[in-house]
Amino acid sequence: MDHDEHIHGIVTLHIPGDLSYLQVARQSLIDFCNKAGLPKTPTAELEMAVDEACTNIIEHAYGQTTAPVASQGLRMNLIQQKDRVVVELVDFGDGFDFDTQEAIDPERYLAEKRERGLGMFIIKNFVDNSHYERDPRQGNRLRLEKLL
Repeated sequence: MDHDEHIHGIVTLHIPGDLSYLQVARQSLIDFCNKAGLPKTPTAELEMAVDEACTNIIEHAYGQTTAPVASQGLRMNLIQQKDRVVVELVDFGDGFDFDTQEAIDPERYLAEKRERGLGMFIIKNFVDNSHYERDPRQGNRLRLEKLL
């Protein structure tokens, strides 16, 4: 995070590496967005993107790793700045190449009768900015931003 970005509020959650805790993360995000003044539709879009990202971390980053890594869970930083809401997700899984990860177009998804695979499309298209840094030592960091 750049030091010249003025933070109006920040909440940090530690989420166990278990899908059953994602409702707590979603509700916290909704409450935070309401407090920040983000309208309902952008809030819902950000919620969907964060839910997909958390699901991917739990299922993919931690699904193939050893129990001690997965037991660290993930950290969700909710940050309110003057003109945006930022969600940072930090995990200690293997990481992946976010920029080259395919975001399947919904038309193709429907044509191929897929049951999964829209996650990257949602993550990349339902937020205004996204950035991913892979660092197994300091934690992989996915930053999702929604403008107010």
